[in-house]
Amino acid sequence: MDEFVSRMATQRYVLNRVNSKINSNEELFGLSSNAIERWAITNQLGPKSELVRLLRQVSSELFFMATHSQEPVSAEYELRRQRIVDSVSALENAV
Repeated sequence: MDEFVSRMATQRYVLNRVNSKINSNEELFGLSSNAIERWAITNQLGPKSELVRLLRQVSSELFFMATHSQEPVSAEYELRRQRIVDSVSALENAV
């Protein structure tokens, strides 16, 4: 349960940071691929945008964590957790 709460808290944190720091035509409503794509198009951000790339990276790592949350903690799981921390930090610097 703690992993789920942690993933949701991370997602809320990322959404709040992006929406509070970026002046946009539309807020980012989620970290799914479709939500990020819609947000990027609406706000005229290209797919090569650093911000879009970082959002996709956080999204991918959170998805991995969600689909592997019942597995015993492995080295890859811990590596992914650290990647999320690093990606969120980079995202903060980008906004």
